[in-house]
Amino acid sequence: MAAGNITLRAKGRRKSKLWLLEDTRGRWRGRCRRAGARCTRRRAPEGRRAAARGGGGGGDTDLRAFDGLRVLCMMCVVVEHVCWLATQSYLVNTRHYELMRLSTDVMMMVNSTLVVQIFFLMSSFLLAHKLLQRRRRGDGAPRFAVFAETLVDRVVRVSPSYFFVVWFAASWWARAGRGPLWAPHVRAEADVCRRKWWTHLLYLNNVLYADDKCLIQTWYLAADMQLYALSLALTLALWRRRRGAIFVLAALLVGAVALIFAIAYAWRLIPTYVMHSPELVRAIYRGESSFNVLYQSPLSNSPGALAGLLLAHLHHHLLDAGVVLAEHKVFRWVSVASPPLAVLWAALSPLLLGRGPPARGAAAALAAVERPVFSLFVALGLLGAMNGVRSPLRTLFSWRGWATPARLSFGVLLLHLPLNKSLVASSLAPAQLSRQVAIFEWFGVALVSYLCALPLALLVELPALRLRRALGPRPAPAPRPKKAELAS
Repeated sequence: MAAGNITLRAKGRRKSKLWLLEDTRGRWRGRCRRAGARCTRRRAPEGRRAAARGGGGGGDTDLRAFDGLRVLCMMCVVVEHVCWLATQSYLVNTRHYELMRLSTDVMMMVNSTLVVQIFFLMSSFLLAHKLLQRRRRGDGAPRFAVFAETLVDRVVRVSPSYFFVVWFAASWWARAGRGPLWAPHVRAEADVCRRKWWTHLLYLNNVLYADDKCLIQTWYLAADMQLYALSLALTLALWRRRRGAIFVLAALLVGAVALIFAIAYAWRLIPTYVMHSPELVRAIYRGESSFNVLYQSPLSNSPGALAGLLLAHLHHHLLDAGVVLAEHKVFRWVSVASPPLAVLWAALSPLLLGRGPPARGAAAALAAVERPVFSLFVALGLLGAMNGVRSPLRTLFSWRGWATPARLSFGVLLLHLPLNKSLVASSLAPAQLSRQVAIFEWFGVALVSYLCALPLALLVELPALRLRRALGPRPAPAPRPKKAELAS
């Protein structure tokens, strides 16, 4: 009986508290109604709450989709290089391959090298995003020491694994196997690496002796380092210009596109899909100005880096203005539709040239706009993903399981081509290039590359980063509160 009384008292006390809350809420609504205001309980938008749950870039930026996107881009690079190396070998079905190049899926695969622009875009965006976060916290204008320290950190991050692979290619690679195509494929490239190794140390291998290819995929590392320094200088130069930075970067992007068009038209350069013809692939683009000037130069890849800078400044401008993009229906549709449009652009843009040799003006126009248009679609998709716009792709790319493969993507970039070239050079039978064979070799090369990238990261890359962290200046400890402040 006593227990029942206690329960009744507790229920009564709880009911009285609920009545008090209801009465307070009713009186508050009555006051608002008399004042002519609309009283609603304002909840945080879903997009902002989703962004707040994101990691890696602060409470207002969701960067989880970057890992999945990085892995997808790396897989696209691997499959393109698998087919690229098969073209350099002795093919059984050459006529079938020539006809297969006219299919839409094959055009998309050949033109998938446009995904390299995503790497440039993400690199410049993350750099600018990190610096602009400091500006939002109220930090003063950075000095030249920030430029030097940031650039040194980038060199330390990239160089150990990169230089190790270059050293192996110049010394031991030629002795690591043998086969019918070992001399023209492996030994010839190893000889180039022995002559050209110093250009890799200076990150100028895409500019100096451009016709001599040593680890051809490393042109990206040189161009990325050059554009990283340019992006860093631009971000620091535009530090005090909040709104003006967006217009300056947009003007630079338009100017870069116009300059690329002028150079392509004057020198009769051709776009990516035409440049990857079987004849030029077998010659490894030797003497082809379109590869040296358009494909691997920092100028032609600057639209991707500028798009990343523009994305970072626009994103922070929206944050400062308190704009929640996930609440705007039109932008949600545009952001969700942009990634499929980027894929369609890569697959169908070669059709704009028509059959046969492309016209001079059409080839120059496509060479100038193919990278900026692709980067624009990707930037719109990333802007929505960072601001909580829901989509199936955002959910897929935000999976936590992508973190480790994304961390190993740099090693895969360095290792997948030497591993695949060693396989092709040691093969005792002519190659067959079809969709089924390409898919199986694609996953096989990717799996072996990721397995080999793991010891490269653990034994070379991470120890160098730890050494840099140990030798670098330690962050200043946070000031302790005084006793008077603690007493108050």
